[in-house]
Amino acid sequence: MIWLAWRQQRFPFTAAAVLTAIYGALATAAHFDTEFTTITQLFAGYLTIGVCMFWGVPLVARDIEHGTHRLAWTQSQPRTRWLAARLTVAAAGALAAATAVTAIVSWALPTTAADPMHWFYYESHDLVPFARVLFALALGAALGALTRNTHIAMAISVPILGIVQLGGARALRESATMTYWQLQLAEAAIYLIVAVALTTVTFLAVQRRP
Repeated sequence: MIWLAWRQQRFPFTAAAVLTAIYGALATAAHFDTEFTTITQLFAGYLTIGVCMFWGVPLVARDIEHGTHRLAWTQSQPRTRWLAARLTVAAAGALAAATAVTAIVSWALPTTAADPMHWFYYESHDLVPFARVLFALALGAALGALTRNTHIAMAISVPILGIVQLGGARALRESATMTYWQLQLAEAAIYLIVAVALTTVTFLAVQRRP
């Protein structure tokens, strides 16, 4: 099942690798010329969007749209194992991409470390970027399973991510009186709890579909 899931997800793996390579090129330019710093910081947010829209959403929705779920869900392996394998492979790939981006940021833009609460440093270091990318993957998969349409789910995912990242997450940081690491732990925990809830929704949607 893992091998099959890997074969079916070669495109998002390739897309994530290309996106990371582009980000690496921008970060390298910013490392030597500060004029590229702002665009490099803004580009980092596209990883979360890309994981949600182009990796999470198609995991279930594309098979339903193409009708291939009728074959995949009627084999000797239960559909829950089929979904678990796909989510596991996708999560591993998303975490690998987040690790690469975090490593690039740490090397290319070390000056932001002077203020750990600076929005870019906070969102691109330590626990938050990894928890956030898992949340984005789970959100995309849940939206795809519920809507059963990749285009609708992709369109919905963008404003939801915007509200969560720009509204909820930053509001939490501004209103809380915790230290840097306390905030990191709290925000990462919230992302992971919601990701688990969304994954449960995805499994229920797949199990209940005839």
